[in-house]
Amino acid sequence: MYSDYDKDEAIVTEQDIHKELVHTRQITCRGYRRGDGLWQIEASVADEKGQTVPFNSRRDVLPGEMIHHFSLCVLIDDDYQIRDVVTKTMAAPWPVCSEVAADYRKLIGVRIGPGFNRAVRDILGGPLGCTHLTDLLGQIGNTYMQASWPDRVARQRRTGDDPRHWPDTRTLSFVDGCYAWRKDGAALAGEYPQLLGDDQVKP
Repeated sequence: MYSDYDKDEAIVTEQDIHKELVHTRQITCRGYRRGDGLWQIEASVADEKGQTVPFNSRRDVLPGEMIHHFSLCVLIDDDYQIRDVVTKTMAAPWPVCSEVAADYRKLIGVRIGPGFNRAVRDILGGPLGCTHLTDLLGQIGNTYMQASWPDRVARQRRTGDDPRHWPDTRTLSFVDGCYAWRKDGAALAGEYPQLLGDDQVKP
């Protein structure tokens, strides 16, 4: 079984090494703009086994079968606030895994943004939730930002071209959030030169 990295010089050695695919995890995220003004963000995780997983109290999970398949649907408004949460369990190692589904509605009212992951851990961390559903919530937050950001920027631009005067400063939370958007980087200089510090050369 070959992987996408088999032609990478940093990975391939002179001697071809046999590899056996033993696990495939697929995470899919989608963001929808709804007619009622809300954002519908969906995320799913599916773990397919390539080898037998032995159990004592239930039948083994066989190659080609899913050991986990969960999904989340979260409604979020333009103020970053969660309005509703629905979970689905399509495959799980234990029937009790789905018993925490309703607890994810405890996230209603929580806002996406700084402190979101901490709030999720406080509400659903450890034995209070499902590891895989809780991990998906980070993807929900990222997908919401990706889905809503173009509309958010367009709305801010209608108030003026200078981002320093935009009414919703959260729109610019990406600044210094990664290497590309660092304050002294070329990306920020090209897109939003007004946000460069006085010691930076403006294009």
